[in-house]
Amino acid sequence: MQKFWMIVLTGLMMMGMSGTVYATKAEASASFHPAAIKGKDQGTTRIYVPFKLSQQQHLAAKISNKPFAKVKKGDAVPADRTVSNPYRPGASLSGVDAKINKYVGIYLLNSSNKVEDFKQIILKKSQIKNEHWNLVWQDEFNDKVIDEKKWNFVQGGGGYGNNELQHYTNRPENARLENGSLVIEARKESFGGNDYTSAKLTTQNKGDWTYGRYEIRAKLPKGQGMWPAIWMMPTDYDLYSGWPASGEIDIMEMLGHAPNQVHGTLHYGMPWKYTGQDYTLPEGVKDFSEDYHTFTLDWEPGEISWYVDGILYAKQNDWYSKNENAAAPYTYPAPFDRDFYMQLNLAVGGNWPGYPDQSTEFPNRMLVDYVRVYDLDGKYREPGERPVTEDPAVELRPPLDDGNYIYNGDFTTSLDDWKFQPFEPSDLFGGEGNAAVDNGSAKISITKPGDAVHAVQFVQPDMPIERGERYRLSFDARSEGNRTAVINISGPERNYSRYLSDQTLSLTNSMKSFSYEFSMENETDPHARLEFNLGQASALPVWIDNVKLVKLPKDPNAPKKILPNGNYIYNGTFDQGTDRQEFWEFATERGAKAKTEVGAAVSERKLNVKIKNAGKSADAIRLSQDKLNLEKEAAYLLTFDAKADSERNIGFRVANETRDTFYTKTTDIKLSSEMKNYQVLIHPSESQQKSVIEFLLGGNKANVTMDNIQMKRIAAPVVLDSTHQTIEAEHYQDMFGVQSGESSVGWIDEGDWMQYAVDVKEAGDYTVTYRVASGRDGGSITLLTKKGNQFSGDLPAGEINVVNADDHSTIKVPQTGGWDSWQTVTSTIRLEKGIQTLQVYAPNVNLDWMKFNQ
Repeated sequence: MQKFWMIVLTGLMMMGMSGTVYATKAEASASFHPAAIKGKDQGTTRIYVPFKLSQQQHLAAKISNKPFAKVKKGDAVPADRTVSNPYRPGASLSGVDAKINKYVGIYLLNSSNKVEDFKQIILKKSQIKNEHWNLVWQDEFNDKVIDEKKWNFVQGGGGYGNNELQHYTNRPENARLENGSLVIEARKESFGGNDYTSAKLTTQNKGDWTYGRYEIRAKLPKGQGMWPAIWMMPTDYDLYSGWPASGEIDIMEMLGHAPNQVHGTLHYGMPWKYTGQDYTLPEGVKDFSEDYHTFTLDWEPGEISWYVDGILYAKQNDWYSKNENAAAPYTYPAPFDRDFYMQLNLAVGGNWPGYPDQSTEFPNRMLVDYVRVYDLDGKYREPGERPVTEDPAVELRPPLDDGNYIYNGDFTTSLDDWKFQPFEPSDLFGGEGNAAVDNGSAKISITKPGDAVHAVQFVQPDMPIERGERYRLSFDARSEGNRTAVINISGPERNYSRYLSDQTLSLTNSMKSFSYEFSMENETDPHARLEFNLGQASALPVWIDNVKLVKLPKDPNAPKKILPNGNYIYNGTFDQGTDRQEFWEFATERGAKAKTEVGAAVSERKLNVKIKNAGKSADAIRLSQDKLNLEKEAAYLLTFDAKADSERNIGFRVANETRDTFYTKTTDIKLSSEMKNYQVLIHPSESQQKSVIEFLLGGNKANVTMDNIQMKRIAAPVVLDSTHQTIEAEHYQDMFGVQSGESSVGWIDEGDWMQYAVDVKEAGDYTVTYRVASGRDGGSITLLTKKGNQFSGDLPAGEINVVNADDHSTIKVPQTGGWDSWQTVTSTIRLEKGIQTLQVYAPNVNLDWMKFNQ
């Protein structure tokens, strides 16, 4: 019988696995004899079944280092991260080997994800494609001192964003080599304003890699509050707009109070999301503090795997990353598709592990025997598209008849479907209060605001938020006076990942309407929740009414919305969507032949236009983006980087959606073989919500490269005279890094700036009054002036350096008592007659308005 099935399986494979479609599930289950052959990629196997699955069936595959226990019909499929569900028959299955991870469980599942049948396969070497890794970097720690050609020391304290207690040093007391191991030692001692010392070593700019195998043999400390970590961070931190979108790979973390368990985690997304798996040592095995263990990470395009002592315990391949100023997520597998460096550290205390107590012993050590980095001998697998991991058995709570996903959002008679909850445990942040219906609104009374915004919460749980959909949240809210509150939509079952990021509300004694839109980039969450966080800021009560969450229609013809940073152009950096060319259209006509491509490597992410036949006219080859809402006689500044294989001209113009009417004349732009920045000032002759911009690349066969395309509306200069003296801070013409609220600009860090265009009617020295608020020391305002402006085309876009300014002034801003406690400060500056640009730096300050008096 076994020989018969091998013949059948071979025949099915030769026919491309078309096989026979069985009439019933019972017939299919009786024929469930999966078999394994070598995979297409190194280190993989492939599993086939000798029949075609019905539409109600799918497979799952689990990898194990030990035989499977009995699996019964109707069981739920395992959900840990060694399971591929669904598993497509014939797909390469990684993480297997013929010595340790040789057991593969194949589950035949129905549409409810319940087991119909199960078979275990014990893999042989002949069923796994050979895999070989080359050692490319190592430190065996056999020298007398730490090799600073390989390692950097991080020094300092400050909590590192996690309220940690240690001060990192480069002293031998905290980091040294002993007996062939790196010793990272945490000590209880006062140093640099902290009560503990320890060490953190990194390989940044000395060991930076994209993909590979990372193997670290280490012995870990134990004790309440100890937090050893082996992890990786991106070398070019700002490539994907900073953490968490930049990505983080945690090879190993351990909490000292649980010394037999480690964690492997990825951080990514915007808002922040982290996904991971823990591994617990088998019973009877010494814990991680009593012996050395080997921690291994295999990082390949589109897949990352974690091992302890060779045992696979987690794989991940579904992640994403997004810049809040971009229209779409970065092309998968971003952010894990560029150089990262390694970090070894031992933290003391922090939000996750908690803090040392009397049982914690000091000094305490993390010992590292070696660090080895390997590169795959051969070609890495292709990442493919981001996988879909939705659970087909998940049932989603339907919306109400009017499409609202919020139940009882008008609070007609009760608080059904809502929860009032002081943060639990309540003694952690000390929030107290209650909720009740008051004249058709929900009234949240606060007796103690507590020590955190989430110390008092009013929430609606179990809301379905679906991947790929866009939503609008709206509600009305007020208080008895001025106070703030914070709202978000999060996933409490997914580490409180934010689907709608935290939004700060400025409430008054008048009912105000609020509205926010967001896209769901995570997998579908049937149990998301809306949070009104009312703690910390004030004990004033809050009224809430008319709460709605609706799914926005997908209208492929809707005009594009302006991005948060004011850019009209989507994906002008060519790093988003399929082939990194989402939102762009490329066309050839009248005999022209050309194609576009964008490289996968970071340095190659530019649009390359390869021209085989240029045609006879410039518009024979066109690169365009449509549905841009441009207004008549407004000014827009288009900027981009470009070059050509040899000197040539390209054209630019603005058209209607059918390209039979043009709203600008064609602008000729001369390119050279050197990448340069170009600017085009646009004044459309008509208003059109579906305007099309076109780059005309035909008529010359020299290939063209383009990057960093953006277009922003330029506000007309504000007249400053005796009747008009005030500029609202949020009415900037251009900016970098800031966040504009309803009536002010906030979240201003060092290096952030805003620019304003002014038309000064009388030259002279002016007193500038600023309305400011600050909850932090170190606030200041610097104002620069420069003749000319983008609007008139006589000043380029971008930051004005102080050395190039016509005049500047700086004033310090003390703490005002909070970010909503407004005061005024003044300085003076010289303004010349005519059009000029004002540029404002205001780190650690919220800015409401500026008033100019001669």
